[in-house]
Amino acid sequence: MALGLLDSEEFCCSICLDLLKDPVAIPCGHSYCMECINDYWKKNDNLGVFSCPQCTETFSPRPVLNRNTILGDMVDKLKKLELLGNSHIYDNCIPGDMTCDF
Repeated sequence: MALGLLDSEEFCCSICLDLLKDPVAIPCGHSYCMECINDYWKKNDNLGVFSCPQCTETFSPRPVLNRNTILGDMVDKLKKLELLGNSHIYDNCIPGDMTCDF
Protein backbone atom coordinates (compact mmCIF):
# COMPACT_ATOMS: atom_id res chain seq x y z
CA MET A 1 0.00 0.00 0.00
CA ALA A 2 1.40 3.41 -0.91
CA LEU A 3 1.99 5.78 1.99
CA GLY A 4 0.19 8.52 0.11
CA LEU A 5 -3.03 6.52 0.42
CA LEU A 6 -2.83 6.22 4.19
CA ASP A 7 -4.65 8.53 6.59
CA SER A 8 -2.02 10.49 8.50
CA GLU A 9 -4.15 10.36 11.67
CA GLU A 10 -3.17 6.72 12.01
CA PHE A 11 0.38 7.83 12.77
CA CYS A 12 -0.47 10.41 15.44
CA CYS A 13 -0.39 9.81 19.18
CA SER A 14 -3.74 10.72 20.74
CA ILE A 15 -1.95 11.85 23.91
CA CYS A 16 0.61 14.34 22.53
CA LEU A 17 -1.15 14.81 19.14
CA ASP A 18 2.18 14.56 17.34
CA LEU A 19 3.63 11.98 14.99
CA LEU A 20 4.38 8.79 16.95
CA LYS A 21 7.83 8.58 18.56
CA ASP A 22 9.00 5.07 19.50
CA PRO A 23 5.49 3.71 18.82
CA VAL A 24 4.12 0.94 21.00
CA ALA A 25 0.83 -0.93 20.76
CA ILE A 26 -0.97 -1.77 23.99
CA PRO A 27 -3.07 -4.96 24.38
CA CYS A 28 -6.29 -3.36 23.06
CA GLY A 29 -4.46 -2.50 19.82
CA HIS A 30 -4.18 1.28 20.19
CA SER A 31 -0.75 2.83 19.58
CA TYR A 32 1.03 5.61 21.45
CA CYS A 33 4.48 7.12 21.85
CA MET A 34 6.37 4.99 24.38
CA GLU A 35 7.03 8.04 26.58
CA CYS A 36 3.43 9.30 26.39
CA ILE A 37 1.77 6.06 27.50
CA ASN A 38 4.38 5.50 30.22
CA ASP A 39 3.76 9.01 31.59
CA TYR A 40 -0.01 8.46 31.37
CA TRP A 41 0.23 5.21 33.30
CA LYS A 42 2.61 6.63 35.93
CA LYS A 43 -0.29 8.80 37.14
CA ASN A 44 -2.24 5.65 38.06
CA ASP A 45 0.69 3.48 39.10
CA ASN A 46 -0.44 3.26 42.73
CA LEU A 47 -3.86 1.84 41.72
CA GLY A 48 -2.37 -1.18 39.95
CA VAL A 49 -4.90 -0.88 37.11
CA PHE A 50 -3.92 0.69 33.81
CA SER A 51 -6.26 1.76 31.04
CA CYS A 52 -6.22 2.80 27.40
CA PRO A 53 -6.77 6.55 27.02
CA GLN A 54 -8.95 5.93 23.94
CA CYS A 55 -11.17 2.93 24.64
CA THR A 56 -10.68 2.78 28.46
CA GLU A 57 -10.02 -0.98 28.39
CA THR A 58 -8.20 -1.84 31.63
CA PHE A 59 -5.10 -3.97 32.12
CA SER A 60 -3.64 -5.48 35.25
CA PRO A 61 -0.75 -5.94 35.69
CA ARG A 62 0.82 -3.12 33.72
CA PRO A 63 1.54 -4.35 30.16
CA VAL A 64 5.13 -4.70 29.02
CA LEU A 65 5.73 -2.28 26.14
CA ASN A 66 7.84 -3.13 23.11
CA ARG A 67 8.50 -0.84 20.18
CA ASN A 68 6.27 -1.58 17.19
CA THR A 69 9.00 -1.79 14.55
CA ILE A 70 6.68 -1.92 11.53
CA LEU A 71 4.75 1.15 12.65
CA GLY A 72 8.03 2.86 13.53
CA ASP A 73 9.36 2.20 10.02
CA MET A 74 6.20 3.65 8.48
CA VAL A 75 6.48 6.78 10.64
CA ASP A 76 10.12 7.14 9.56
CA LYS A 77 9.00 7.00 5.91
CA LEU A 78 6.41 9.71 6.59
CA LYS A 79 9.13 11.88 8.11
CA LYS A 80 11.26 11.41 5.00
CA LEU A 81 8.33 12.46 2.82
CA GLU A 82 8.00 15.61 4.92
CA LEU A 83 11.65 16.41 4.28
CA LEU A 84 10.88 16.16 0.57
CA GLY A 85 8.33 18.95 0.89
CA ASN A 86 5.19 17.08 1.85
CA SER A 87 4.80 18.67 5.28
CA HIS A 88 1.01 18.57 4.97
CA ILE A 89 1.09 14.79 5.52
CA TYR A 90 0.42 14.96 9.24
CA ASP A 91 -1.02 18.45 9.68
CA ASN A 92 -4.32 16.78 10.53
CA CYS A 93 -3.26 15.85 14.08
CA ILE A 94 -5.62 18.08 16.04
CA PRO A 95 -7.64 17.47 19.22
CA GLY A 96 -10.98 15.79 18.61
CA ASP A 97 -10.11 14.48 15.17
CA MET A 98 -8.43 11.25 16.24
CA THR A 99 -9.93 8.04 14.93
CA CYS A 100 -11.53 6.01 17.71
CA ASP A 101 -12.61 2.37 17.74
CA PHE A 102 -15.74 2.75 19.84
